[in-house]
Amino acid sequence: MKKTLYLLISIGILSCSGTNNSAKESATIEQCLADKDYQYEMLLTKTDIVKYVNVDEASFEEEVSSTKGKYGSCVYRWTSDRPEKEITSKATGMVYKRPDKNQVTIKLLDFYTNEDLERNKQESVPDLFDQGYKKLSQTEYNELLANFEKKLSDKPKDLAQAKKMLDNRMQFTYKPIDNLGDRAYWKETDYGIELVVLTGRARFTILSKTSGEQETSLNHAIHFAKEVLAKCEG
Repeated sequence: MKKTLYLLISIGILSCSGTNNSAKESATIEQCLADKDYQYEMLLTKTDIVKYVNVDEASFEEEVSSTKGKYGSCVYRWTSDRPEKEITSKATGMVYKRPDKNQVTIKLLDFYTNEDLERNKQESVPDLFDQGYKKLSQTEYNELLANFEKKLSDKPKDLAQAKKMLDNRMQFTYKPIDNLGDRAYWKETDYGIELVVLTGRARFTILSKTSGEQETSLNHAIHFAKEVLAKCEG
């Protein structure tokens, strides 16, 4: 399995898109984010949110996770004018309704390490980031599969594993966002927009459901991510 993964990487499974920040700028932002010491409520504040969204003050609430570090978070919620949402329990199959609130979350601040690069046989952090989010095009898939079939012709098990990994990459639903950090990807989920941003070795996630419209929630998520980055620029 490890040899197959290394081969995937060595023949170029990951292609780079251009970065938006200089290495120095990205490193500065990365260090600033680290210095914030996972104070998610300081990285993205209510003041940041109300620059772009009208919130209901009476119902507005802030929830800071008691968990410290990468798996901490800060969630902002307030009522919406959308109807209640039907939820089906996976355990019982029962259907119940709950308010479909507006919600903005910042979470999963993390920092890639040299060990991460070495373990994944990657030369750069953007390549490693792409590994988790970048969907292969059909052309990329075809070229890589042809390379595997050539290199692993005498190793049918490794070839099958390599093809499975390529197939998984084809199922990725994240889409790239230009001009945001060094890399950024987003996808729509049951709970709104998920936006993942890379700057330097730092990455963080914004969840945004500020409207029933996908485009609106995505635009807001991008603005919120820029507010986080702006706190560490200059």
